Amino acid sequence: MQFSKSWTFVLLMLVTNQALSLQVIPLTLNHSDSANKLNLSSPIGVPARSKATVGKVETKKIDAGIFTTVIFIIGPDSYSRHWLAEHQQQLQDIQAIGFITNVDDFDTIIQLQQKSQLPLLPVNVDPLLKLLDIKHYPLVIAKGEIWQ
Repeated sequence: MQFSKSWTFVLLMLVTNQALSLQVIPLTLNHSDSANKLNLSSPIGVPARSKATVGKVETKKIDAGIFTTVIFIIGPDSYSRHWLAEHQQQLQDIQAIGFITNVDDFDTIIQLQQKSQLPLLPVNVDPLLKLLDIKHYPLVIAKGEIWQ
């Protein structure tokens, strides 16, 4: 089944809202046969691939009504890890939900969740970043603003 970009975005927002009450997203390393038959790479699951890359993100205003939940996007790369450590307390204070992209395995996600104590969902962020006209991460989407 192929999702349209708008439905993918809606699905991401629904999952994010459900994750708000969690400190850490519970991930499992056990894969059943039925789970292996699913295409978990889109929109949520591993591997989570995206065309987005690590890079500079300019601060900009967006329609505050689109995002009621604070979201941050990172990758498993060293720049994103450093950025996450630097912004960890601020992200915890604003109860941000993390999307991690370009990640291949649950081990990496679990390690980052445990270290940061922030919830992370493996996501192909392409539909979201296309909507926002952004090509890079790490970034935060909060209160009508995108910042790094």
